Amino acid sequence: MISLSVMASLIFDSGPRTGERITLEKDKVTFGRSNSSDCVLPHPTISREHFYIERNNGRVFLVDQGGENGTFANAERVSWVELKEGDTIRAGPFTMTFESSDGRTEAVQPPAVSESQSDSGEPAFDSTAIEVYPREYLQGIEDFNAGRYFDAHEVWEEIWLRSSGETKVFYQMLIQAAVGLHHYERGNARGARGMYANVIEKLGRLPSIFMSLDLADFCRQFKVALSELIDNNNEAAPADDKHRPRITLASDTAD
Repeated sequence: MISLSVMASLIFDSGPRTGERITLEKDKVTFGRSNSSDCVLPHPTISREHFYIERNNGRVFLVDQGGENGTFANAERVSWVELKEGDTIRAGPFTMTFESSDGRTEAVQPPAVSESQSDSGEPAFDSTAIEVYPREYLQGIEDFNAGRYFDAHEVWEEIWLRSSGETKVFYQMLIQAAVGLHHYERGNARGARGMYANVIEKLGRLPSIFMSLDLADFCRQFKVALSELIDNNNEAAPADDKHRPRITLASDTAD
């Protein structure tokens, strides 16, 4: 992982605003065609709410808002990605370069996995799980239960890339659950709905218990977490973290 300096900016390299610098002073800076955007991009290929740049724990992320024409980082269409010094962002005819204030980066070591506890004090997994399951799986659980959804997504993606079959589907479901909850907590209703549909579809393809996780219970928790958005069409971000689902592995690690 890379931690970027707190102050950062985007420099327009092409398009109608070429040469301008946008300082990312707020924790969330929005870009789009709408006049209510922090940075207005006046072009018909730009959505009213196209993407935003978010600062979280000293790191900077680009989050696409799900428009038809998409947002690209280093020529690759993305939905959510951490930005690094010199990355290029493209939306419609606008091309921007990301810069931290001084260009310095600092490596952040991932924390060691230990027996994890839920809010109730019950362990999320025990020492047997530490011996049986990959470090990335368990680290992702710790991050997910703490509400660090981008970190969970990032560490699960490492092992998803090396997986196959049902295990690959399982990790992708967890990744999309983390992304959906991140979107929901930040008021990105469209992104949360899209991830919700993907999670429910993949849960339907998996057995009821997989890698010691009760997927029927996880599905119930996930649906409850987003029920205001999905069932009641309330697009407001949740007021607290009580909605968050928790992952707890069964002590019997046999699938």
